[in-house]
Amino acid sequence: MVSFILGGGADAADLLCAGVQVLVPATSLGGVETTIERRQKYAGDAHVPPGLLRMSVGIEDVDDLWADLVANL
Repeated sequence: MVSFILGGGADAADLLCAGVQVLVPATSLGGVETTIERRQKYAGDAHVPPGLLRMSVGIEDVDDLWADLVANL
């Protein structure tokens, strides 16, 4: 599990989640695929920074994951 905050806030985090191809935007973090989510968009998480992304790393090739993230940052 990795979390990081994008400087562009909620809009930047939403764009990244919408643009990724290898990572799967999802709230479930229990699969073998890499998932990513913007925590604050869910009710009850108003205390979380708007640009915070939570990523659960799966079994994909690390170079594919990095490429997907870099292309969308």
